[in-house]
Amino acid sequence: MTESDGEGIVKQVLRKLTGTVGFVLCAVGILGFLVSGFAIDYIDERIEEDCDSTTGQLGQAVGADEGQCDEGSATRDLLAVIQYPLLIAGIICGLVAAKIF
Repeated sequence: MTESDGEGIVKQVLRKLTGTVGFVLCAVGILGFLVSGFAIDYIDERIEEDCDSTTGQLGQAVGADEGQCDEGSATRDLLAVIQYPLLIAGIICGLVAAKIF
């Protein structure tokens, strides 16, 4: 076994490792996209039930909700902003991983 054979084995291992990491990141990105969609729907339902009703608006005016409606809206907006970048990052990682194998 020469030095170049050792380098060839290292390159093969690194390619497989990179491909595996790429597929894992792909799965995480796509799963994050799906989970964020469910979370957005859940937050929307809670805001509709607890904040948009008459008692919810009264609670907001008095301060009884302790800012939960505002926090829920901010969290929903953040999830909406990162939802599609997660999907795009997952697809790109999957494409990069597929080319490596």
